[in-house]
Amino acid sequence: MTLFRATLMMAAAALLSACAGGDIVSRNALANSELLSSKDGEFQPSVPLNRSYRVVDVRVEVPETLTSSEDNGIKPRVDILWQEDPAGDRHAQVRELMTAALEEGVAATEGSRDVVLDVVMTRFHALTKRTRYSIGGEHEVWMYVAVRDAETGELLEPARRIGFDHRISAAQALENEAQGLNQRLEITALVKDLIRQELTRPRDFLQG
Repeated sequence: MTLFRATLMMAAAALLSACAGGDIVSRNALANSELLSSKDGEFQPSVPLNRSYRVVDVRVEVPETLTSSEDNGIKPRVDILWQEDPAGDRHAQVRELMTAALEEGVAATEGSRDVVLDVVMTRFHALTKRTRYSIGGEHEVWMYVAVRDAETGELLEPARRIGFDHRISAAQALENEAQGLNQRLEITALVKDLIRQELTRPRDFLQG
């Protein structure tokens, strides 16, 4: 077996393992987070969903149950892979990054109802240096998002899972780095686009 083929097989195995665990993490996040539950414990909206919003606050939770790693391997089998900041509390670092990115993404919302976004992360997997500059990989960012009335706390939209798996090739990574675009900026841009699209499309798609 060639080294190249062995590397591809290892990467594929790691990816399958990560995907298999993702559903479990997602189910646990939805069931256990106080941010995502309604006052009566039901995940059902109680008001029409064809409203426009102005987001006045974003609250991000990164559960301590999410695993993390400092391994500079191809694709560590963990929920959180973030090594661009200095060694420290990776959960807190992800919370800070995601809060800032989401706040930037909703800054231009000018709807008629003030709302709060409650966000619970289920996966935040960037790239190790080894992967970023050799074979490339995917930024995998997944979360549950619920929308609440800013004044009453009433659940307007039940928690739903959103996110992305966005591939960055090694060549693209090197080109981005040459322009001052590190992983933080790459992911921030993707998160901003994601939440902007999610909040500006008609809410009718959540009906029924």
